[in-house]
Amino acid sequence: MDPHRKLPVVMEADAPMTLTPAQLRRLRIFAEMSDAEIATFIGLLEPVQVKVGRIIVKMHDNGDCMYLLLDGDVRVSQVVDGRETMLAELATGDFFGEFCLVNETPRAADVVAKRDCRLLKITKPAFAKLMAEHPDITTKFLFAILHTLATRLRNMDRKFVDSMLLSRHWGKEKPTGSPTSPTSLQPRRTG
Repeated sequence: MDPHRKLPVVMEADAPMTLTPAQLRRLRIFAEMSDAEIATFIGLLEPVQVKVGRIIVKMHDNGDCMYLLLDGDVRVSQVVDGRETMLAELATGDFFGEFCLVNETPRAADVVAKRDCRLLKITKPAFAKLMAEHPDITTKFLFAILHTLATRLRNMDRKFVDSMLLSRHWGKEKPTGSPTSPTSLQPRRTG
């Protein structure tokens, strides 16, 4: 299958999935929570299974949930002027779509399953219920999201600086006659 071919958004029918705090602890977002706090979360999560190549999130669509990757790999990308630019690859333990829990803006990118995925969906209403009934758990959850976003932003900053340095390096003109300039490599004419 062509890795850039995107199949339509299809969420597979879900077989009943029994979730335990031990399973969710594999996800970094739950690492600092107790078993009891994770158990509270389990009631708010909707399991979703997606086959390889399927679009999970479509750029510009309205979003009302975030996803946790219980098992799988996804590609996050944007298509601009017909060209796809990969923004990130996410794997088991990562999450995406978190802005939709607090913001009414459309999705910023496409997210496509690179292999069969098992996801956990948190809807905006479920998140609102968590905030109202368990502000202490919500604080831990949001702090874990913030920690991951800070790391992602730091990595993006590093990539941006590297690309700027590379661009500046290639944008500089070599002085004529320098050992690496094209004119210094041409044979000299005599006479």
